[in-house]
Amino acid sequence: MFLGIGDFARATGLTVKALRWYDEQGVLVPADVDPHTRYRRYTIGQLEQAGLVRALRTAGVPLAAIRSAMRDGGSPHEALRARREAVLAERAREDRALATAERVLAGAGLDYVVRLRTTPPLAWVGVVEYVVLPVGADADPVVAGPGGAVIDADAAIEGALLDLYASLHADGLAPIGAFWLDLGRPADDAGAEVGLCVPLAAPVPEGWSVPGRRTIAGTRQAGRELTTDHVVTDDDPDDGTAVHPAFAALVRAAAEQELSIDLGTLRQQCPREVAGAPGDASRTVVGLSVDVDG
Repeated sequence: MFLGIGDFARATGLTVKALRWYDEQGVLVPADVDPHTRYRRYTIGQLEQAGLVRALRTAGVPLAAIRSAMRDGGSPHEALRARREAVLAERAREDRALATAERVLAGAGLDYVVRLRTTPPLAWVGVVEYVVLPVGADADPVVAGPGGAVIDADAAIEGALLDLYASLHADGLAPIGAFWLDLGRPADDAGAEVGLCVPLAAPVPEGWSVPGRRTIAGTRQAGRELTTDHVVTDDDPDDGTAVHPAFAALVRAAAEQELSIDLGTLRQQCPREVAGAPGDASRTVVGLSVDVDG
C-alpha cells in the first residue's frame, strides 16, 4: 500500500517541504516516484523510518549523520550517542563560561592589596613546558608529550618540577625558596611557554641542565616589583577566557602610580597556605608579581 506525499506528511508530522528535502539529501527516499509527474509515494513500512528521522532531527542530530545511519550502514543509536556527547560537552563549556563570569564579577568587587617593593639580586634556574591553551574554553590546557601524546598540563608541570628538583639535588644545588611560574613567555601559536623556576644562592654552573628538559637560568638584577595575593577557591577556573582580577589589579595599580611594568616578567608564586581568623579554615593563596621598569 502506498501513501501520497500529502498523506504521508500528515501521518508522520513532517511537512511536504521537509519530505522533499529529505529525499534530495538521501535521508528518506520515497518508495516510488512517478517518472512523469515526479509525484512521491511512500509505503506504510516507511512510517517508522520517518518517525526515527524526525526524532533524530528534533534531538539535533546533523542531517549527514542521519543519512549515514539510515542508508550507509551506520547506526541510529551511534548517531544519537554522538549527539548526546556533543550536547554534554557544550553544556560543560557553558558551565565553565558561566563560572568564569561569576569569578570575574566576584573578583571585580574584591579589594586587592597591591604592594610596591624592592627586590635583591637573585640567581635562578628553571625548565620550560609548552602548554596548549583551550580554544573557547572547550577543554583543559594540555601539553604535547612524546610522540604527540596529549598530557594534562597540571600533571606535566608537576613532572617537570620533580625532574628539576631531582637534578638539583643530584648535583648538590639546593633551592633557597619556593618555586614560581614564569608566565611572560608567549609562544608563536595558540599555546604558551611556562617557565618553572626556583631561586638559588648562586648561579648554576655553565652548561648545567636538566636531562631531557629545556633548561633556562639567569640572575634577576636588583629592582622593584608590584605584587598582590589571590585567594584560590573551588570556583576559580583557569581557562584563559577572562582577564584575571589579580592581574587587572596589578595593571591598575601601575597606572595609578604612573609606573611602567614589564609584562614579560609576570610571575605566579608557589601556592601557600594562610591561616584564617580564629574558627575559620586556612586558605590557599597564590602571589602574582611583575617587575617595574626603572
